[in-house]
Amino acid sequence: MNQAPLLARLDSLDALQAWRDVVVDAARQQHGASGCALGSLSSELSDHHTWARDALASSFTAWAAVIREGLLGMLAKGTLRPQADADRLALALLAAVQGGLLLAQAQRTTDALEAAIDTVIAQIHDQAAPQ
Repeated sequence: MNQAPLLARLDSLDALQAWRDVVVDAARQQHGASGCALGSLSSELSDHHTWARDALASSFTAWAAVIREGLLGMLAKGTLRPQADADRLALALLAAVQGGLLLAQAQRTTDALEAAIDTVIAQIHDQAAPQ
C-alpha cells in the first residue's frame, strides 16, 4: 500500500486518524496477510547484505521523515505543544506500524496493529495544545 499521498497530508489530528484507518483497513481486508513489503525485505536481507540493509534503513528513515514532517506541521500550526518531540513520536508511530503489521501477518488479525497505532496516536493526542 502506498501511504505517501495520505502522509503528505498529515497536517492535523484528524488526518492522522484517517491515515491510521487506511492502514488498519488495508491490513484487515487482507486478514493481516502480506504484512509490509519493506518489513519483509528487511527481515530477509538486512543480516546478509550490507547494501540491502543500507537501502532498507534509508527507506525506513524516509518514511519516518514524512511522518515527522506532518507532526512538525502540527507543531507549526499550534496543534501540538511546542515541547512535543516530533522525531521520537514519528519513530514510535513507524515502529508501531511495523510491529503491528508483523503481528497481524502472524496472527491474521489486526488487533495488535490497532493497539500499537492507537497507543502512539493517543500519546500524540496527549501532546495536543490546549484550544
